[in-house]
Amino acid sequence: MYRLFVLAVVVCVVVGDSYKTPIPILKDDRTQNAYGEYSFHYETGNGISRNEAGTQNDGQNSQGGWSYTAPEGDKIELSFVADAGGYQPEGAHLPVSPSDLYERTYPVH
Repeated sequence: MYRLFVLAVVVCVVVGDSYKTPIPILKDDRTQNAYGEYSFHYETGNGISRNEAGTQNDGQNSQGGWSYTAPEGDKIELSFVADAGGYQPEGAHLPVSPSDLYERTYPVH
């Protein structure tokens, strides 16, 4: 039991130390006007980037994206449009729905 306690304390110290180093904000641009138009873009020192722009035209219309490095080392890039058609993300890492596995051989009523 004592060994488990010591192991837990060591893990807490190691994990706690990793949060002590602040990640710098390299870029942080934001704009907004009285008509509901806005945009923002920020980049961090650990490779995270995020941008978005939007308007209020018969509802909210937005587009933007972000990028970061996944824990496996892969570069993840996602872009999106959000408007009357809903949220529409695009990215090479997103799963793709399977094609129709079955062919219909009878009429659909």
